[in-house]
Amino acid sequence: MCGITGVWHLDKQPIFEEKIVDFTNSLSHRGPDGQGIYIDNEAHLALGHRRLSILDLSERGKQPMTYANGRYWITFNGEIFNFIELRKELIGKGYKFLSDTDTEIILAAWDYWGVDCLMKFNGMWAFAIWDSWEKSLFLARDRFAISPLYYTFIPHQLFAFASETIAFKYLEGFERRFDYQKVQHEIVENQHLDSLGHTIFENIYQVIGGHYLFIRPNQNSIQQKRWWNTLDNLVSVPEKYEDQVTQFKEIFDNSCLLRLRSDVPIGTALSGGLDSSSIYCNIHQLRKAIKTSFERVPTNWQRAYIAVFPNTSQDEKHFADQVIDYTQGEARYIYPDAENISKNLIESTLLFDHIYDSPIFSSSAVYKAMRQDGIRVSLDGHGVDEMLLGYPHLVKMAYKQATQAGNSQFAQDIETTYLQMFSIAEREKAKQRLLENHKVPFKLKTFLYENLTPHFLRSIYKDWKNKILKKEINEVLYIENTRWLPDFQILYLESLTDKPVETGHLPLADQVLYQTFHETTLPTILRNFDRTSLAHGVEIRMPFMDWRLVTYIFSLPLESKIGGGFTKKILRDAMQGIIPEGIRQRTLKIGFSAPLYEWFSGELKEYLLDTVCSQSFLQSPLWNGKLIANFVAQRVKNNTWDRYECTQIWKYLNAHILMNQQSWQIKKQEIAQLDLQS
Repeated sequence: MCGITGVWHLDKQPIFEEKIVDFTNSLSHRGPDGQGIYIDNEAHLALGHRRLSILDLSERGKQPMTYANGRYWITFNGEIFNFIELRKELIGKGYKFLSDTDTEIILAAWDYWGVDCLMKFNGMWAFAIWDSWEKSLFLARDRFAISPLYYTFIPHQLFAFASETIAFKYLEGFERRFDYQKVQHEIVENQHLDSLGHTIFENIYQVIGGHYLFIRPNQNSIQQKRWWNTLDNLVSVPEKYEDQVTQFKEIFDNSCLLRLRSDVPIGTALSGGLDSSSIYCNIHQLRKAIKTSFERVPTNWQRAYIAVFPNTSQDEKHFADQVIDYTQGEARYIYPDAENISKNLIESTLLFDHIYDSPIFSSSAVYKAMRQDGIRVSLDGHGVDEMLLGYPHLVKMAYKQATQAGNSQFAQDIETTYLQMFSIAEREKAKQRLLENHKVPFKLKTFLYENLTPHFLRSIYKDWKNKILKKEINEVLYIENTRWLPDFQILYLESLTDKPVETGHLPLADQVLYQTFHETTLPTILRNFDRTSLAHGVEIRMPFMDWRLVTYIFSLPLESKIGGGFTKKILRDAMQGIIPEGIRQRTLKIGFSAPLYEWFSGELKEYLLDTVCSQSFLQSPLWNGKLIANFVAQRVKNNTWDRYECTQIWKYLNAHILMNQQSWQIKKQEIAQLDLQS
């Protein structure tokens, strides 16, 4: 991964190099290994690049890069993992190359296949290609929105893009302002803006995963074009489950091997969960193949980095230790910096530049440690939960589907699976939630899931909360928000796509899986980890996000994904003999997030009280600061926090840090720096 920028003055104002340098260098954390600028003075266009050197560390890999006698120029963030195979194919078609990069392969592929080149790539990418002959700019993003790409457009005046929203603070002639309705929306429900192409800022949008843009002079508007739809690329799978497992393992192995291609050392963020443990252990199992048959794999390719939260519910060290003992691998343990936790929290939140229900500080420390050790690439386990029912709410949907189909035996199996995701103390309440969730009227529920988007569905649920689904709705839309955000109104945002994906023909569980992977949970997680890792100049690669594996999993029947008391069934069976049995059969779901419950009762208690009692928080026009402050004071005094309340409060703190620490205006009033006095 790197940091990319671009500016096109459509009004033909001159381009000043120092301004483009400032714009680009705002992303120096993403690319600490070098910078480059290209300016087309005749077209009044500039491209910028901050380099994270991973493939071809020489000057030949520098960007922006040109090709075809100066016709094309590219600035590229990401990796094309099958670039060696594509290079051989393009050489056979008469193309020549001067570097050993995947960047040059993109340019040749674009010259030969045009837009269709996107279907040839296996990887993650956000890039812009300038055609200096045609005077056109082409921007594209990978299938699943792994690599970020944001833009602003003012017709006949300006088009600009960057890898992060924070860069637009440094864009000459552009005033970056919050969109307050979207800020409130993210506080209430923070998993929808990304897949729709929106952000929390006015006139800053993002290219949606699986889409591209063409920008030409004299355009009045921009239309994102969909080039990828997972449902259009499903595959035939074997009828026998045993054969499905074999084929799954073959694709997974090749995906892991492809993502080891690097000219720099590689590590893994290991939590001790099934997903990251599968990545780490599978690579150890594949080491013979790595040594004998794969190109461009570093000798230093596997070291585990483990976040440790002693004496908290988030601590998974004992699980990660099992993996290290099993593989005899090398590990480094990262402990939170308790002395500077509030300082680190603020700094990481400002760089994060978005709103989420948990601070990214805890995971950020892992990638900071990697960079300190010279690791620039991390192979991580993201993407499995969202495809193979790794979350309790997904298992609920599978239970509904099995019950509706009259498959009582499968429904009972799923119920057992659901309950085992919780601690013994939590299982009785979990069972009540599952059964109450099942009481939704069949015809009404079916209509809603088959015809409405997740965002609109939630807005309808809000109206029902006192009739049918009160307890379940409070899990999605926290009841206090209706009082804490007195001016809150549900936003009906249109997606910026030209072709929305229809999922109404899918069974209930498959609909929700598609939405969770493509539209809600996963896009948010991918954004978070991109900001977290690239804050320290580390690239995350995700073997489970290989498009071949994704389309294969989405082609499988539900019974191959859940059953026998386990979620992620096919992955567990594929990993038999490769990972420790204690990890393979682990059912308790913890998740990698900050231990807010413990922090709010300990290290962050003083900071929390000081912040919510500060004048800027109390007088915020976006929320009722006094109600929130009283709520926090009560919880702190009586030490009666629950974990869900902590995540809700954090979103307000998150928004407060962003809108106050950087001295931006709210309703024409300048806000001073964060006041830590109560």
